[in-house]
Amino acid sequence: MDKKMFLPLLLLAALFLTGCGYAAPEKAVRQEMDRIQKLDESTIKAFVSYEDIRLSQSAPLEIGSETTEAIRLFFQNFKYRIRSSSVSSDGQTATVELNITNLDAKMLAKDLCRSMIQASTSQEGEEEPESLVSSFALMKKCLEENDYPLVTTAATVHLSRQNGEWIIPEDSRLEDQLAGGLVSYLRDPYLLPPDDVLECTLAPFADFTAEQWIRYLKLDDVFDTGSDLAGEIDAALAQQIARFFSYEITDVSQNGDYAAAQVTISSLDLSKVLSGCRQSLLDYAETTASIRATDAEIRQKAAEYLLSALQANEDSVENTLTIHLSNNGYSWTVLMDETFADALLGGVDVAVDSLYPIE
Repeated sequence: MDKKMFLPLLLLAALFLTGCGYAAPEKAVRQEMDRIQKLDESTIKAFVSYEDIRLSQSAPLEIGSETTEAIRLFFQNFKYRIRSSSVSSDGQTATVELNITNLDAKMLAKDLCRSMIQASTSQEGEEEPESLVSSFALMKKCLEENDYPLVTTAATVHLSRQNGEWIIPEDSRLEDQLAGGLVSYLRDPYLLPPDDVLECTLAPFADFTAEQWIRYLKLDDVFDTGSDLAGEIDAALAQQIARFFSYEITDVSQNGDYAAAQVTISSLDLSKVLSGCRQSLLDYAETTASIRATDAEIRQKAAEYLLSALQANEDSVENTLTIHLSNNGYSWTVLMDETFADALLGGVDVAVDSLYPIE
């Protein structure tokens, strides 16, 4: 089965300018920087630029507590120092140079991207769309669970004089600078290397429940039993996958915007399960009851043996496959094709064809 990895890019605007005018350019800058240092909920809500948040069209536009808390945590150590200022010869424009001290935005961006990839895998098969709230919830979680060092970066504020007052016009570059480059880092398609992206994609599978595997693999009478036990068989198979699944990335090679990884997947030994089921059917074939049985009754008996074999299985097996990645100019994308499902199910299609030896 094909699995498409979606990495939403969360773009946080650091400053939503009020448009207020001030008597001096430095005073105008200090007023705006002080607003960031003294964040309250209403100010935080003004700092979120919806135009810069790349989410699904169905994403809600409300700003909830997760969003405001994420922004508060991001700016809680924000400090600034004005290095210099200058006014043009005609007195109509000015420039103020700042040093901005805040948490390491590059480290945060990496953690945030990892969290987004893992969340995307965990939500595979679910209908809930990415939302503004859930994206900022991931950011809040990163900020709460990790300690980021403080770094100092430069910012340049350009001002213009209007009606005798100094105004800071909206400036996306300035917004990025005030956020320590967070927007630029999140836009960087190479922020995470391919092996990191693959690890983040595979890691959530280790915690998948049987129900999640059923949704992910779209299990629906996968053995084509056509019996009333089909749902129980799918559930038993999913429980076995959840029990035995593990992975090891053994090698990753990169060639430009393409990469290939060798991955060893552990799953149930389905071949052994089906071999035991087949033997039970062969034994059944030697009974007089099988002679009188209809095709439907034989398939029902096969379903019973298969369910029993799955529930009793204690064996796992390893399969090595190649997983490809490509960079589409936004991020590395893991190309999960049928080989991943084959590694989990051990060639189920071929096994099913030979499952009914007495028909």
